[in-house]
Amino acid sequence: MLKKVTAFLLVITLAFSSLAINSFAAKDTKTDYPYIFVHGMGGWAPGNEFYDLSPYWGGGLWLSDTDLIKILNEKGIEAYAPAVGPLSSAWDRACELYAQLTGTVVDYGEAHSKAHGHDRYGFSYEGKAVMGEPWNMKDKINLVGHSFGGETVRLFTSLMAFGCEEEIAATGENTSELFKGGHEAVHACITLSSPHNGSQVANYLVDPQFTMLLLATALNALGGIFGNNFLVFSFQLSQFGLTPAQDEFRALPDFKGIYNFCKYNDNCGYDMTLRGARELNEKIKLAPNTYYYSYSTAATKEGLFGLQYPISSLNPIFYISGAMLALTTGMTIDGVKIEGDWAVNDGIVPLASALYPLCDAATACDYEKAIAANEKIEPGRWYYLDTMYGTDHFDFCGTKDYPTTFEDFYFGMIETANSR
Repeated sequence: MLKKVTAFLLVITLAFSSLAINSFAAKDTKTDYPYIFVHGMGGWAPGNEFYDLSPYWGGGLWLSDTDLIKILNEKGIEAYAPAVGPLSSAWDRACELYAQLTGTVVDYGEAHSKAHGHDRYGFSYEGKAVMGEPWNMKDKINLVGHSFGGETVRLFTSLMAFGCEEEIAATGENTSELFKGGHEAVHACITLSSPHNGSQVANYLVDPQFTMLLLATALNALGGIFGNNFLVFSFQLSQFGLTPAQDEFRALPDFKGIYNFCKYNDNCGYDMTLRGARELNEKIKLAPNTYYYSYSTAATKEGLFGLQYPISSLNPIFYISGAMLALTTGMTIDGVKIEGDWAVNDGIVPLASALYPLCDAATACDYEKAIAANEKIEPGRWYYLDTMYGTDHFDFCGTKDYPTTFEDFYFGMIETANSR
């Protein structure tokens, strides 16, 4: 009982992330390509005790027996949900996603690992590929990322298509296939309330360096004292030495790892600051043969003094962060003037950030208007669907019924991706 309560409190503390699911109406749909669902910051996946208590895709932080992945598979839609580092950077998470899909050892890249002060290799998924059989990187897949999972799948898609010159230069023929590029195997890249351009909340939490220092120290201490029995599911920061390695029960005190985790900004907190997101966007390219779709939510309304105020149905967990976003109106943060859609938010992510990456604004298109105008939906550009007003960041995790049911949203999303 203590372990379950502790796990619940830990996840609430890390509630910078979450996702979506509601309740799907039965509809016979058969997809051509598997769907890979990637959780956000602080998220979890099947295969651990907490997921059994409350599936990330189906209940979020609320205890639930609804499991979207199970529902989809029962309806003939091949779906999987890998577990990437809850607090790791988009880069490290993309590497972990690749290893789980291909059934290999996580390779964070020689150049990246040296630059960020951590080990090159992580967990092994040999014989444990998330789809059962190792992915051959030729059969197409669809990627769905909630919250920071969106940045994970975007970077993964870009690396698959274009690779990374720095990694190739560092290790030549010994470079991971992920960094070699030339793999156009992602059919659709779908994001749900993702901070493509960052969130002001991250700036408030990350810029005071002691916040990240306390977090890293706490994780290392808890992992050392209680091991995985306390953590319930791995935070997968063994590359820094902060949490237990794959075959270890406890982590040793690692002051260098704590220092490197904070100093080199190789974590999701920094990637979600406005400047961190901008730096990340500079690394990500749109794959020319991949369809990109974004879904956004908003749970505020304009009130006194032109400020955005939380709607009454906003998840209480997000009241403070939603207010922080609204109160930045008129401020300039990391060179961005906070106004308009930067103040409208879902409790965690500004609407201006969830629609599409600003670096791709020139080709971004309103999906509904494109359909109404009978325009051809093209790969290699963003299509943003109508914002779901009155819903918050967690509603993609099943905490609120879509107009009809939670499952209907996902069936609609899948129908959109499968229509081309």
